[in-house]
Amino acid sequence: MREIEFKNEIWDLIRLIAIEMDLVFRPIVESHGLTMIQARILAGIQRCELSTVGSVGNAVGLSSGNASTMCKSLEKAGFIRRIRAPEDERFVKLVLTERGKETIGRIGAVFQEKYTPILQEKTDQDFNTIIAGMKKLKELIVEMGRVW
Repeated sequence: MREIEFKNEIWDLIRLIAIEMDLVFRPIVESHGLTMIQARILAGIQRCELSTVGSVGNAVGLSSGNASTMCKSLEKAGFIRRIRAPEDERFVKLVLTERGKETIGRIGAVFQEKYTPILQEKTDQDFNTIIAGMKKLKELIVEMGRVW
């Protein structure tokens, strides 16, 4: 019985967190002409020095085909450039264009303006507790996945 209650509680929490994150973040990224996944891709490219379609897809949880399609769309909209390596044309590096950098910068500024006051009220212990709990949950789910 404990396992069923735990599973239901975790599923409900994950679903509710995803819904709330979408409600908080989606209006900001959409006001800049992006979807949530597109914004995550741009942020991933900004974070990684060596971004490829595969690495970005892995970082945001997309298959390589879906990541490639999304990157083509972002390139067409002028947010990124895809650069093929001359020595191996299968290798495609992703870089933010000026438009991409400016857009991610503006989104970050809005996040900071809106949410810094709330986040500053939290203690380091609050953040450490949240992060530790999320890591424990991830470890548990990874362990459960090994059964299959």
